[in-house]
Amino acid sequence: MHNNMLHTCRICGYFDETIFPWGDDGKTPTFEICPCCNVEFGYEDIQISSIVKYREKWMNSEKFNSSEKYLKQLDNISSQYFM
Repeated sequence: MHNNMLHTCRICGYFDETIFPWGDDGKTPTFEICPCCNVEFGYEDIQISSIVKYREKWMNSEKFNSSEKYLKQLDNISSQYFM
């Protein structure tokens, strides 16, 4: 797994070098809440179908639509987390 992916939310693409949504091994979820989209790591982002569902919910949110930076942020997400 690319090192940057260890620090990236699978739903919204939020990147922060101080967080590890799925642990430093990329396999052990922390169950923390994403500070950007409020998804719980290891619960709402565990299957591709739920990732797509919560990403759709995120993209329809008022916060997402308040700034173009959130659309660009989606580029941080690995292609394996898209259907």
